[in-house]
Amino acid sequence: MKAESQILRNTLNQFNILTDDEFEQFLNVTDLQQFKKKEYLLRQGNYHSGLFFVIEGVVGLYELMNDKEVYLDFFLTTSFATDLESLTSQTVARKNLVALDDCKTFFLSRKELLKLYDVSPAYERLGRKMLEHIVTQQRKLTSVIKTLSPKEQYEYIENNRPELLQMVSLSHLASYLGLARETLSRIRAKG
Repeated sequence: MKAESQILRNTLNQFNILTDDEFEQFLNVTDLQQFKKKEYLLRQGNYHSGLFFVIEGVVGLYELMNDKEVYLDFFLTTSFATDLESLTSQTVARKNLVALDDCKTFFLSRKELLKLYDVSPAYERLGRKMLEHIVTQQRKLTSVIKTLSPKEQYEYIENNRPELLQMVSLSHLASYLGLARETLSRIRAKG
């Protein structure tokens, strides 16, 4: 678990540097969890009670629309996987979080995070910066993608998030871009 906790610490340090004691306290309220491919971290209709920090693998966030999985985001190594709407409003999730690969995550419950806020301002600062980062990342990619043509969408991902092309299946990526799999395949072949 030492390697996993170091990955977590390195990522947290990008938001707010914690002392050794603060990091140990943070680590003590997280759970290391593993998920098999296609296993759900969160199902639509359930309450989302925390954040998943992805150590290994890929997690997809999707919503069912007309009985079709429409992918809204992908969370890769060193990112926080969450349904932000459900987590912050404490309402039932309308979205699903699913492992697209075998995954290893640290889970931090909202309840434990709020307790940490009372312990030290360092945790409150960390939580605020993590939340700002999550919101910014989700909005940035979504807003940019939706204004581009299909070819430009692919080029944007190729230039700005090339890891998606290597780690996310063509079907899931096509769903995310709002394209038919065949259309994305043709664009990719021409590129």
